[in-house]
Amino acid sequence: MKKYLILLVLFYSLTVYADIYKDEAKKIASDKKRVEEIEKKLSKDEKACNNPSDNDLSRNVVSELKIYCEAKESAKSRIPDLKNLLNEYESLLKNYLEECKTVDTDDKYSKCEALDREVATAAEKLNDEKENFNSDIDTMENAAERAKDYNARSNDEGKKDFIKAISANLNAKKELVQAMQKGLDEDKKVFDKSKASLNQSLKGASADSAKIGKEFLGKLNSVLLQNGALRQTCTSMLRTINEAKSVCVTKLNMEKCKASETKMENLFNDGNSKLAAYKDEKVNLVAIENDYHKAGMGNILAKTENAQNTITNYLQGLREQNAYLNQQIGMSDNNTEVVKSRNNKKLLDTYLKLVSTMKELEKESAEFIKFYEEYLNKINNFNASCVSGKSEFTAECKIEGDKIVEEINSNEPKIMKYGENFNKFNKDLGDFFKKFK
Repeated sequence: MKKYLILLVLFYSLTVYADIYKDEAKKIASDKKRVEEIEKKLSKDEKACNNPSDNDLSRNVVSELKIYCEAKESAKSRIPDLKNLLNEYESLLKNYLEECKTVDTDDKYSKCEALDREVATAAEKLNDEKENFNSDIDTMENAAERAKDYNARSNDEGKKDFIKAISANLNAKKELVQAMQKGLDEDKKVFDKSKASLNQSLKGASADSAKIGKEFLGKLNSVLLQNGALRQTCTSMLRTINEAKSVCVTKLNMEKCKASETKMENLFNDGNSKLAAYKDEKVNLVAIENDYHKAGMGNILAKTENAQNTITNYLQGLREQNAYLNQQIGMSDNNTEVVKSRNNKKLLDTYLKLVSTMKELEKESAEFIKFYEEYLNKINNFNASCVSGKSEFTAECKIEGDKIVEEINSNEPKIMKYGENFNKFNKDLGDFFKKFK
C-alpha cells in the first residue's frame, strides 16, 4: 500500500486541491477494500494455530507455524485501529479541502494551517500503522512459505537421499580442488624462487648460457601465468561448490541446483583442460631448465674438478710429509741425547731449533690435511646435489661452487709458504746430520 500525503501546502488552486483529494480518496478506498479482504481471511479458524507443537510436524515446521500464528493475531488486533485511522484521515482530508478552497484572510490562513497539521498528523499515524500491519502480513506469508517448504522436505525421503549423495559428491570435489590449489601454491613458491635465482645467475652468464637462460625465463613466466589462472579457476570452483551446496542442500531449489551443477561441470572441464596444458608446460620447463643447468654449470664444474685434483695431489704429499715429521719427532728425544753427548752447545742449539720447527710443521701439515679433507668432502657433496642430482636452482649451485673454489684458492699462499718451509727444514736437517757425522 502506498503512503499517504504527509503535509499539504496552502494556497493551491481549487483544481489542484481536487486532484489531491481524488488521489488520496482512491488510496483510502483501495486500502479499505484490502483491509476488509484480509480481515475475512484472518477470521477463518486454523487448526494448526490451536496448538502447533501437538501436530506431528518437524521442529522447523512447528517453529515457523508459531511465527505465522503470532503474526496473524497481531495483524487481526491492528484492524480496528487501522479502520478508524483510515476513516479519520478521510474525514480530516475532506474537511480540510472544503474549508481551505480559498485562503484570503489571516484568520483563514491560521485555521487552515492548523487543519493542515491535523491532516499531516493523521497521515503519519495511518502510515505507521499500515507499515506495522504490512509487516505482520509479510511475516505471516513468509513463515507460511517456509513451513510449507520445511514440511515438504522433511517428508520426502528421496530428497534426503539426494542431499546425502550430493553432499558427499560436493565434499569430494572440494577436497580435490583444495589439493590442486595446494599443489599450485607449492609450485608457485618453487617457481618464484627459481625465477629470483635465474635473474641473479643471468648477470654473469656466458653468451650461450644467457641465451638458454632467457628462453628458460620466458617459459618460466608463461608457466607462472598459467599457475595464476589455474589458482583463480580453483577459487571459482570452490565458490561454485559452495553455491551448489546452498541451493542443492540448504535451500533444495532443484531448478537453481541444476543450473549450478551445469556451471560447476563447465568450470571443472575448463580447469582440467588448463591443468593438462599446465602439466605439459612444466615438462617443457624442466627440459629447458636441464639445458640451462648444464650450460650454466659448465664453468663451475671445470673449476671444482680442477680443485678436486689439486686437493688430491696436496693430500698425498701432505700425508707423506706428516708421516715423515712424526717419525722425526719420535726419534728427536733419542737424537737430542746423542747430540748432547758431543758437548757442543752450538750443535745442540741447532738441533733443538730443528726439533721445534719439525713440531710446528707437523701441526701445520695436520691442519692442512684436515682442511683439504673437509673441502674434498664439500666438493663430493656439491657434485651429488648440483651435478649428479637434479638442481632446481642453477644460480645457487654456481654460487656454492664458486664459494668452495674461492675458499680452496684462498689457502694457496699458506700451502705454498708451508711447502717452502718444509723444503728448507728438510735441507737443514740433512745438512745437520752431514755435519754431525
